[in-house]
Amino acid sequence: VCVEVDGGLVRAARIVMGHVAPVPWLATEAARPLIGRPLNEDTAGMVADAAVARATPLSMNEYKVQLARTAVKRALLKAVGKLDV
Repeated sequence: VCVEVDGGLVRAARIVMGHVAPVPWLATEAARPLIGRPLNEDTAGMVADAAVARATPLSMNEYKVQLARTAVKRALLKAVGKLDV
């Protein structure tokens, strides 16, 4: 996750997820709604949902979708200093 914030609003955002596809997955459409908004719990959750919306897990690894969603949300909040981990 890479986020550029200016004046409390997101100016640029990029989300790339590894280990969820054969190659790193750039979630461009998921990051787009962040632009011009503050990054908080609500927007991070919305973007995390969008990042995994097109996921098609295999039957044995459906749990990984929730793991990826949580990882994206936590990474976004950590990037702007709203999560201490």
